[in-house]
Order: sequence, then structure tokens, then C-alpha cells
Amino acid sequence: MSDGELRVDALARLALLVPGDHDTTGVLLQLMNTATDVLDVTGAAVTLIADGRWQVAGAIPDVLVELEGVQQDSARGPGVEAVRSGRAVAVPDVRAHWMRWPEYTTVALRHGVSAVAQIPLRQGKEHVGALGLFSRHPREWSGEDLSMATLLAGMAAGHLLTADTLRRQERLAEQLQHALSSRIVVEQAKGVIAGARSITPEAAYELIRGHARQRRIGVHEVARAIVELGLRLS
Repeated sequence: MSDGELRVDALARLALLVPGDHDTTGVLLQLMNTATDVLDVTGAAVTLIADGRWQVAGAIPDVLVELEGVQQDSARGPGVEAVRSGRAVAVPDVRAHWMRWPEYTTVALRHGVSAVAQIPLRQGKEHVGALGLFSRHPREWSGEDLSMATLLAGMAAGHLLTADTLRRQERLAEQLQHALSSRIVVEQAKGVIAGARSITPEAAYELIRGHARQRRIGVHEVARAIVELGLRLS
């Protein structure tokens, strides 16, 4: 395959990921593998932002987790600046930035990293994190490099945001189903008590609620005991 064909193939594998079939780990692993293949870098890492907190989600090779983690601890580094500015930060030689990011530069050199590019993971106004690319040798990151990395990051961010939306919708559906089920059980319990005592459903509900308060348990628990266990209120 030519370089162009390899890039198209790698991009297609990332684009075809379906959030419903792949967890977040799978999406990020594919992103890092695709980045290393397409951009010919020696390593890649992903840092995610959740509730304002940074978390290193993964790195290839694993030793780069420490390098990304130092940004979280020191609150400075190329990834931090990329996310804050919303723009790619390309560093041809980290040694030139020792005064700017001393902690980051020290760890980078320890792991043999000379050049770094950090790309914001975002879609629209939603910031998800950053994609880090690493080279063992000083490297002038070209416009084509950064454009391709931005495309990869945008695709991955889209997958992650879609997966997060699906998870939220599933949780909401579960909550609504639980609320509906609880409502049905309470209505059944009201009918049982109302029939047994020849009172209105509203009066039956007050008895159920009073029983629950006296025993410091939920109305739903009392209703279930009435319907499923034959509880009759005194």
C-alpha cells in the first residue's frame, strides 16, 4: 500500500467504530494505534477531562503515562496549553522549553522523548481532553501532521461524546422505568388497601405513607410488601 492508502485504511478503521459496540477504552486504543500508524510517531497518549479533572486514559507505550501524568500534577505542559487554548501545541524540541515546563521536560527527556505535539480532543465547543504525539528525535511538525492529528482527534472526540450521550440516555431510561414501576406498585397497593377497608384510594395512600414514615422506609417498599407479601396495615 502507498502512504495515502495506509492513511485511508487507518482512518476508516477509526471511523467505523460504533459507540454501542466499543467501550471508551476501545475507541482510545484505536485512536492511539491509528495515530502512531498514520503519523509515524514513536508514541501516543490520551488525557481526558471529566468534571474539570484530568485523567490519563492510556498511552502507547505505557511509560508515557508518567509523562502525561506530570502535567496533571504540575498543571502545566503542552497538553494543558492545548486544551486551554483550543489549539494544537507543537514542540519540535522539548529541551527548548525547560524553563517553561521544567517538570514535563525532565520526565520527557528521561523517557527519550524529544518532540511533542498535543492536539485538543474536542467537537464543537465540547472539550474532551488531548491527544499527545511523541517522537524520539527532534521533529518539525508539519501543517499536514497537525491537520491529520486534528482530524483523528475530532473523530475520536465524536465517538466519545456520542458514547457518553448514549450512556446518559440509557441511565435516564432506566430511571424512568424504575419510576414507572414504582408508580404501578403504589397504585396497586392503594387499590388493595382501599378495597380491604372500603375507603378511597387517596385515604389508602395516606395510610401507606403513614406506615412508611413510622418505620422510616420508603412508600415503594411498603407498597411492594402489600402487593407481593400480603401486608395489611394495622
